[in-house]
Amino acid sequence: MGFLLFFTTFCLNAQNTENMDDEKLTRFAYKLSTLPFSERDVIDDACKLFEKEFAQDKENADWAYQILYFYHEYSCEDKTVTLHKTFSEEEIRALVHKDINVLSSLMGDMKKFRDEYERYGYRIMSFEDTSYAIEVIPGFLYERLKNYLTEEYRYYRGLWISEYDIPPYWHARLNIPLSEVFKRIAWRDEFLVKNPDFIREDLVTREIEYLCMSVTKGLENTPVYDDKDVIKPEYKEALQTYYRAHEDTKWGKYMTEYVHRLALNKYRNSNEIDQWVLDFLYPPQRKNIDPLLKYKDIIIDNVVE
Repeated sequence: MGFLLFFTTFCLNAQNTENMDDEKLTRFAYKLSTLPFSERDVIDDACKLFEKEFAQDKENADWAYQILYFYHEYSCEDKTVTLHKTFSEEEIRALVHKDINVLSSLMGDMKKFRDEYERYGYRIMSFEDTSYAIEVIPGFLYERLKNYLTEEYRYYRGLWISEYDIPPYWHARLNIPLSEVFKRIAWRDEFLVKNPDFIREDLVTREIEYLCMSVTKGLENTPVYDDKDVIKPEYKEALQTYYRAHEDTKWGKYMTEYVHRLALNKYRNSNEIDQWVLDFLYPPQRKNIDPLLKYKDIIIDNVVE
């Protein structure tokens, strides 16, 4: 019962918005929405606005950075339209996959297009080799603006960016080594212990839950259990190693309780254990409210194209 009380208390987490200056962030969102949205260099103007508004205000700079990152992502829709108006699907595919036979006569124009957009933090991405779109380069804003951010947010965001291009899952299959999954859980778990009032504690927690899904529930194409519903040795060992090294953290205790429940059932899964995992990772009583939703809506509703 002690563990269950612990989990219930910790699942009701919320954003730390105490020091958020709503008036200042609202003005910033409105100012972003008036910039020349369709221009490929608009993000440069947006960065200059950020630098002017938040040069001496690191706490609100953390929030403004998140708004700006959304603005950058949102602008990709417009840039993707430009991409498809400028080049055919065949030409875009050839550029992404470096097909020199198709590109022999167009390489100069396409390379120029790609290089110009990369200057402003955009890249052409392939999604399952069936569609192509403009996406932000995740580290672009970070490298330019990281010195404006608090030490805590800068640390979190830097590690998040380092993982961005290697997703943990792909087609319901684990896309990274098991050791990397636990590494990604560990730095977040340890980060929250050291920074319990982190402004995006909610977001970091969701990221941990997402990763824990793969090691305590499993994926359709990468199961945790064998064909007899017994936990696989590599998962059992990795979980035990983790909680022995993190016995006092929230997620170390979660893994301890999970393995304990399995041990009582001869390390076999059951409907009760499965439901316990789901209830903890996705507690029904928790409300997932994006603290930036208001500012994102301002940009969406008021952007001048």
